Amino acid sequence: MEQLQELSDAARIMTVGSAGVTGEQRKQAENLLMKFKRSEKPYVICKHILESTNEPYLHFVACSTLREAVMREWSLLGEIEVDNLRDFLLNFAHQRKTSLQAYVLKQILHTVAIIVKRSSLDRPSEFLPTFVDNVCQLLTGPDTLLLGLEIASALLAEFTVADKGLSSYMSYQHNLDCKEKIEKGPLYRIFVGVVEVVGKLRGAGSISQHLRQWIQVMSILFTILSWDFGFILSKKLAQISFLSMPVVNLTPGKDWTVLKEGRVLQILVELYEAFGSHQDLQHLARMCLVQLGTLNGTIFATTGEQEQFLSSYLSAITKLVIRASATKSHHEYHGLSLAVRQLLWTNSSPEVEAMEKGLWGAFISAITDLSINVMIASTRDDEMLADTQDVVDVVLDIWLTLLQNDSDEGAEASGPLGQAVLRVVECYVKCHLASPTGIRNDNVKEEEIDLESEEDDRVKYRDQLEVIGCMARLNTGAVLPYLSKMLMERCRAVKETADSQQECTPLFEDVHWLVVLIGYTLAEATTDPGMYVAVPKPVLKFISENDETVDMATFEIYIQKHLGVRFGELPSKNLVVNAVISLLELATVYQGLLGRGACHYLSPQVYSSLMWALSRICASYLMFNESEYSYIPQSLVLSFGEDSSFAQWLVGSFVEKIISGLVYYPGEESIAVDCVSLVTTFARNPRTSKLLMKDGNFLKLVEQYTTGAVVLPSSESVRSFAAAMTTVMSHLPSSEHLPFMEKVFGGMTSSVVAVLNSDQVSQVPDNPSLIVKIITALDTFHGIASSIVNKIIDAVFVTVVPVLEGCVRLMKVSQHAPTIVRSILELFCSVADSGILQIDKSQTARLYEICYQLLKCYSVSAMRPGSKMVGAEEDRYDNILLCLELLSHLCSRDFFSFDEPDSFEDSSSKLVLIGLDIIVPHIDVELLKFPKLSSEFFKLITFICEVYPEKVTNLPENVVDQIILMLKVGLNNYNDDITFYIFNAVSALAIHSAANGGFQRKIGSIVKHTLLLISSQELPAGLYDTAADMVFTFICKCRGEYMSVVNEIVTQQENSTSQECLKNAFSTLIPNTPNLSRRDKEQFSKVFENFAINVYGVCR
Repeated sequence: MEQLQELSDAARIMTVGSAGVTGEQRKQAENLLMKFKRSEKPYVICKHILESTNEPYLHFVACSTLREAVMREWSLLGEIEVDNLRDFLLNFAHQRKTSLQAYVLKQILHTVAIIVKRSSLDRPSEFLPTFVDNVCQLLTGPDTLLLGLEIASALLAEFTVADKGLSSYMSYQHNLDCKEKIEKGPLYRIFVGVVEVVGKLRGAGSISQHLRQWIQVMSILFTILSWDFGFILSKKLAQISFLSMPVVNLTPGKDWTVLKEGRVLQILVELYEAFGSHQDLQHLARMCLVQLGTLNGTIFATTGEQEQFLSSYLSAITKLVIRASATKSHHEYHGLSLAVRQLLWTNSSPEVEAMEKGLWGAFISAITDLSINVMIASTRDDEMLADTQDVVDVVLDIWLTLLQNDSDEGAEASGPLGQAVLRVVECYVKCHLASPTGIRNDNVKEEEIDLESEEDDRVKYRDQLEVIGCMARLNTGAVLPYLSKMLMERCRAVKETADSQQECTPLFEDVHWLVVLIGYTLAEATTDPGMYVAVPKPVLKFISENDETVDMATFEIYIQKHLGVRFGELPSKNLVVNAVISLLELATVYQGLLGRGACHYLSPQVYSSLMWALSRICASYLMFNESEYSYIPQSLVLSFGEDSSFAQWLVGSFVEKIISGLVYYPGEESIAVDCVSLVTTFARNPRTSKLLMKDGNFLKLVEQYTTGAVVLPSSESVRSFAAAMTTVMSHLPSSEHLPFMEKVFGGMTSSVVAVLNSDQVSQVPDNPSLIVKIITALDTFHGIASSIVNKIIDAVFVTVVPVLEGCVRLMKVSQHAPTIVRSILELFCSVADSGILQIDKSQTARLYEICYQLLKCYSVSAMRPGSKMVGAEEDRYDNILLCLELLSHLCSRDFFSFDEPDSFEDSSSKLVLIGLDIIVPHIDVELLKFPKLSSEFFKLITFICEVYPEKVTNLPENVVDQIILMLKVGLNNYNDDITFYIFNAVSALAIHSAANGGFQRKIGSIVKHTLLLISSQELPAGLYDTAADMVFTFICKCRGEYMSVVNEIVTQQENSTSQECLKNAFSTLIPNTPNLSRRDKEQFSKVFENFAINVYGVCR
């Protein structure tokens, strides 16, 4: 009774507000309850609590304690004890079902489900079916219906193995065995029973009267319809499947005939319509429909059966979509779109299209109307429609799936699918254009738009635009002229409004979107700006079928007239040429207006989008490699081929537009990035790159950059421009490399090196103009290093090394200039990551020495009092991360080099170990909270431990202690990848610490910590295999220290039962022979998993 009173008082303290108790009282109450939950054989006292008290929280504590005890002490319980406990809990739940709090009932039934699951492995095969039959019997009575539904839900939650790890203190394989048992009949029995309940509830009154029962019913149906019937081969594969598969395909066995007969489909459709005013229930019904649409596998004995089901499902979904579109039911759009998308993902388009033509046509028409309604809704300024962009993403996924599933020749522009696609594309275009042409909503209040944080449309809508571009290319002959014509019309409007100085933001927004849409239509996506992408096949196909020879004389006349013609007078019917000319017309209009001083009036966003579109198009079309195509239309060859005078003229004209953008918009970051991206596109193409060196405009651009007339506003643009120049140099003959470097970068190099080698270097941190000059130079060399290829290494090395040596001197005086420090470290990282380290050994040694001196200077400067290197946490994080990245890049030089160093003393790994000695004292636990830094640190430590473990053991004592501390902290404070790195590092160190007892004790502390984490279930089950490798290696190589670790853990336990349990568990881990073979490791891994189950919750 005294214990009961103490528990009751503790439960009361935990449930009252903070005003009623002190923090110390709450902490004592929490400790008392936690101690009770860990107590041995608490069954009698827990039953007494449930029967004699009416406190919900105390009931919850008692049920949680029972649950933990059953899982922990299962092997100690007899069959009669288990049955008595299960029956007691079921009877208690039945007797108190109306008075129990929902969370208490859930905990009781969860415990029952665990007992049933564990019993199903030990009892005869009829045990589980019999129990499920009893549950289904509860579903037939009105008084027991809700309890039966609750028990069924608990069983499904416990048997589903959703966590893919240890569940209910069972191994993964045992979990799979239990899942297989319920799938052999009981699961189907539950499903049929719940379907029968649906009929009873529909005749029992309104939905609101039985809302709780309806929610349980729909939740159970959704759980079963989303059940993963597939056999999972391994834990790792299971984790990948669970993380990457948001919707699991429904693949039951052939006995589940009720699913394919149409009854379930009809019930779900009727429920979906009946739940109209209950959106939560309608959502569950909709998700059930989504899952039913994934039905496939052995359930269909013949193809005809599957086609019949697909036909019924497609017909039902089509009717729902038509109804939602007709009634403008926006809240239904998302779920129905998901159902259609999942149907197409599960079944290929030809299979669905094989349905009768009328049904397929109705389906396409319904999806088209749905897509248009969704897009129109996305333009409305309504909080209720805030998620419509997500729905737009889904409907566009549907169209992309339809197009991808079709063969190359399957989707014709003139066919039903092609015409539907055209309607959707036209609607999307109109949604982004102002009236009267479009329906874009421009009535957004200015205060609602944060211009600083507003994401660029090309990024914000990138996925949508890629799909729209793919759809538009299916109708190239209709879409491209449409976009080009509207762009030309707006070009004239821009000139007219500029002359009258009218403010016209909607006009520029139209121009921006038309340019972006043309860019996405003409060229496919690329992950790297400027990278070559082939001309899209649909565009090639259309031009081939409608090819016309281009009259170059007409083009020359056109150019001489300065592009001043209307769309109908353009000299060619080649739609690509016309689209490019429309973009060129816009660029020419802008260039003229900028020259007249209209910069303040024109939209920078338009110019940025224009440069982006030209870069994207030029990467595919301009001076393309004709040998990569089996057939290329003659008009494209004459217009954009290597020998085309028009293409050569375009290069110079586009460079001229680049200069205008950089000169007239010197502070616009987006324009600079996109202009440089266009330069990069020219540089990466060998044919246009060679042409650049003969182009007067390009030479003018280089001259203006080197003299400072053109100033790039950010580090990103400076680095990209320098990288582009380096790429241009790589296409030149070897004899021209050094002259090119001198011409482009020589002046900057000389002036910077002169400053860094003189007494003036100490004045740099205090001189803002010098800081800007130095950082620009460092960014330039950063860009150069990022684009190094083997043929230009010597030329770059001669230029870059004097700058690196000067940076070491600059680092010594820059403790109060964090921006300089960061730029220096970023430059060194870029150099170390580049191919420059592949030069001969003597030159490499020189670079190693420079890197060592830099790290040493950084450490000394950071330790000085008042240094800003360690001031702001963010600056300190950036700097340490860059130092670690530098060491990692240097490490990889030895790892990937085919030239073995003469000795360890000549390797980069020696420098890395010295670097760790320098950098590790600057790293603390707070810094390791930054995910990227912690990942880089532990990855580097693991690499060194695996490659040179014997060298790590000989590091200075303070450095080793710091590393061991970080490894221990990293075990349970960071992500699984870091824990993986730590286990591998300790395994490597254990092999080479046999002769070093002191070091064995250090890594033994990590092994002890790991074992305690496993006992407390704080280590993810997905890492057990790696942990097993580490423990096995430690046992084999450090047997004595392992026994010391075991003794420490055992003696720390409070009772003899726990000590005996741990002794027995640990004894199973000792292998017969200390052999680190793969076979022995695999056997130990299985033993280790059982060990984890046996010690689960034992350690205190």
